[in-house]
Amino acid sequence: MTAPFTNPPPVPHAPPAPGGPASTVLTCRFCGSFPAIKATLHGHQGFIIFMRLLTQHGPFCRSCGIATCREMSARTLWQGWWGILSLIITPLVLLGNLVARIRLGRLGEPVPGAPGTPVAPGKPVFRRAAALGLVVPVAIAGLIAWTISTDPSYAEVGDCVSAEGPNTSPTVSVVDCDDRTAAYVVVGTVEDSTDSARCAQFPGTVASYSEKRDSHELLLCLGEPG
Repeated sequence: MTAPFTNPPPVPHAPPAPGGPASTVLTCRFCGSFPAIKATLHGHQGFIIFMRLLTQHGPFCRSCGIATCREMSARTLWQGWWGILSLIITPLVLLGNLVARIRLGRLGEPVPGAPGTPVAPGKPVFRRAAALGLVVPVAIAGLIAWTISTDPSYAEVGDCVSAEGPNTSPTVSVVDCDDRTAAYVVVGTVEDSTDSARCAQFPGTVASYSEKRDSHELLLCLGEPG
């Protein structure tokens, strides 16, 4: 990502305060306007197996800072989700930019007479097409939620399950009890065991399902649906 400004003008210095030592007033690194603040804005690009973190340092005036913040945040919204670590880093980048955006919004408008012209901030991030990038994390979150909701590892007593495939190795999924594929209801669960004999303690057991994932074992005791 490149900044929306190239070859920024030299940062001018304010005249010395009367009767005191020379002082330097912060001016925008892009247009030379003041007031300005020190701030750092970030962008993130995820590329499945690697990623890139982009940085733009101030000082920024209100207009140039908001323009840079919106540009980097908008690109991050659609470029930043493509990778496992990127799913964690992107929200942090956007949050950091939001904090900087609030600070920039508190600045007064650039004082006329600067060496350069402040850049127009442009459309707010959520009024740009890049905002559709939010569909990606929402879709991922929905997929994860659906996977957990159908995973027998998270089944509780009273949940219904479907069982498809051979009896020796069925595919079991949690389903709604009104679903036509609901074959059993969970009447008991046993952690750290796959011994179906332990289902004898749960009245109404007609079948069992067990699984082992790494060191975790689970036994579901199943009864006829009501």
